[in-house]
Amino acid sequence: MKLRTLLRAKGLLLKMVLWSSASVLLIVGILSVVIYLNAQSLMINKEYDNSKKILYQVKYNTNLMNETISRLTQSLYLNSDVNAIMYAEKEDMVNVITRINNVGNSVTSANQYVHSISIYNQKLNQFYNAGSPVFFDDPMLFDLFHSDRLIPILKPVFRDIHKVVNGKTESEPVFSYFMYETTMNQQIPSGAVVINVKPSWLLENIKQINMINNQKGDNIFILDQLGDYVDEGIEQRDKLNWLKNEFMQYKNSHSQAETEGFFKSSFKETQFLVTYSYIDSINMTLLKIQPTLEVYGYIDSFKTSIMVITLIFLAMAVVVSVSVSRKIYSPIGNLVSTISSGRAHQYEKEEIRDEISYLDFVYKQSMEQLNLYDKERYQYRDVMKHYWLNRLLTESLHIGNVEMASMFREMKITLPLNHSYAVLLLKIDNYKHFQQSFSTKDKETIRFAMINIVSELVSKSYINEGLDLKDDHVVIIVSVPPEEQFEPDMISLLKEAQQFVNRFYKITFTASISATTENIQSLHTVYNKALDQSIYRFICGHQSIIDTNTFRHNEGSKKTGYSKHLEVHLQEALRKRDLMAIEETMKLLFKEVTELNYSNALVSTFRLVELTKMTLESSTDSLTPSLLIDLSSLLLHLMEKETINDIYETMLGSIKDSFQGEASESTNKLNHYVVEAVIDYIRTHYDDPSLCLASIASMMKITSRRLGNLFKDDLSVSVADFINETRLTKAAELLAKSEISVREVVEKVGVLNETYFFSLFKKRFGVTPKEYALKNQINQLRNTD
Repeated sequence: MKLRTLLRAKGLLLKMVLWSSASVLLIVGILSVVIYLNAQSLMINKEYDNSKKILYQVKYNTNLMNETISRLTQSLYLNSDVNAIMYAEKEDMVNVITRINNVGNSVTSANQYVHSISIYNQKLNQFYNAGSPVFFDDPMLFDLFHSDRLIPILKPVFRDIHKVVNGKTESEPVFSYFMYETTMNQQIPSGAVVINVKPSWLLENIKQINMINNQKGDNIFILDQLGDYVDEGIEQRDKLNWLKNEFMQYKNSHSQAETEGFFKSSFKETQFLVTYSYIDSINMTLLKIQPTLEVYGYIDSFKTSIMVITLIFLAMAVVVSVSVSRKIYSPIGNLVSTISSGRAHQYEKEEIRDEISYLDFVYKQSMEQLNLYDKERYQYRDVMKHYWLNRLLTESLHIGNVEMASMFREMKITLPLNHSYAVLLLKIDNYKHFQQSFSTKDKETIRFAMINIVSELVSKSYINEGLDLKDDHVVIIVSVPPEEQFEPDMISLLKEAQQFVNRFYKITFTASISATTENIQSLHTVYNKALDQSIYRFICGHQSIIDTNTFRHNEGSKKTGYSKHLEVHLQEALRKRDLMAIEETMKLLFKEVTELNYSNALVSTFRLVELTKMTLESSTDSLTPSLLIDLSSLLLHLMEKETINDIYETMLGSIKDSFQGEASESTNKLNHYVVEAVIDYIRTHYDDPSLCLASIASMMKITSRRLGNLFKDDLSVSVADFINETRLTKAAELLAKSEISVREVVEKVGVLNETYFFSLFKKRFGVTPKEYALKNQINQLRNTD
């Protein structure tokens, strides 16, 4: 453990040494490989040049011998004895033999490589030979005079003339030089001379070279015009076949290959360097092969030298790296020593791998503490700012201008003194649904977002400050320049803000714009007036904007209620169950209600509800028992509504449901899919403290009573009991698997009252949460042992 801690303490220095050494080694290694490969390539090219010189020597000797024999063939073609035989019109054997002997003796005595001479007389259709049977029929000359194919003149043709010895035909390879002439009108020559040369004049030269290089594995071979070996031998037939095939494949795959070059190929796990050169004068190709190990053997010593140099450089790199790294590391090491000397040693932590990680860890710790300090300072300032703005709105303060200005500067309140002021009261619509649909944190976030969005839009024209009053509304205090009619512009800005909030947070709010005041200490007065104005949301509806002119007509109305004749029409329609007449009459009644002041409108609305209830209860129709409305539930539901329009739609919908569908609701048919949806919702949102039957019913657009009945009929347990069971099961899992406190567990499962949670838990599991957690820990230790 101490060694590991020590390595971490010097981890950066070790990394610097290792990386610098590795970098030098990598560079030296790459350079060494490049040098070695270049040396290898140069050596191959050097060997190719050497092989090419040898082949050039063979090529030169071959061209010299070829030129000599070509001249001999030309002179022989013009010889008088040869002409006498070639163009004789009658056959005189004595004369032929005499002349043949003269020619043969003179040629073979001066040229020991000449095998035989053939003379063809076209008029007599007869072959005469020197150095072989006199009447030997040359098959190639026969083909010449009996086909359209011409034989190359003065070009050696490698062939086998097959001599007969003791009655057996034996192979007799020769190079044949042909000399003949044709005329324009006569394609077949009148005569021809052929000199057959023993191949030893070429092969001896090659053998001499092979004898010199044979110990090194070098060999030279020759391919004729047909791609066959000249004197191939039988002891290395496989090797020669491989060489010929490789050469042919190379030539075929390299159509642009020159008449001389080299390539590498392998035979029986041995790699060879093959050099080739084409001899144009005799239409043949020289091939020289040598093992590449012989070539690479020359650079083995060079490779050893490179390795030694690399190791020396590595040793030097380590020494230099240690020295340089220590100099570079010195400031960092001093900084780490200075920091670590004043605090407990932290290298044991897993996230700390080296000195930089340690400095990063210390920096993050310091920044967390600094941020915490700043957060506490700013929170304190925000709390105090909120406190004073709250007092300005809710109390009648008597503070001098100098003291007020000092307090504004200290609290960073941007509102200027000696201006006119107005209050924008932003009231969240459907507040009960808002309370049930969002968690506490989300509700705070949405309130904060409402303040920011409205404040930012209003700040385009007016200085303002926002304030969350922790109720169903937030407030924006606006500084209004003197004698400026700001309401039309403010209404436009508030409509834009309503669109933003609805689009991003799916909620709406109603805005109440107060009258202006010239004294900031009178803000509480205009705030209370804005609160009074906001009650007219009941008449104007959700997402409305209410200013001082909006409700002036309602306040001045002398009516105290709706028309009596409309009330009578509604009663008659209810008794007759005429839905069309009910809807038309209720629409007219609620229209008259919207023209009353707030108090009269509220009283008239609930009077209308009572009238509806009494009318239905007093009905003597036989269908009435199945059509009665649960008035207590309806009244409770209507009291939660925030606008006349909501009450109208709820009443009308309830009446329609009663007349059209109450019978089906009273049946015991189970709604399996509804119950499953409730179970899934509870298991997903068990951590929401506001989770209850009412919130789920509101979310699912169904009455709490009906939802509770459906759930209990299906599972034989109430929604509240199922919620508690789900929370207790999750709490037991958290206590068994994690090390968090009981208080944290209570918060995570959505229970607000810790005492209530303790009683539920003990009733369910027979022990307290702490005892349950301790028991599980003991069981885990036993299982481990």
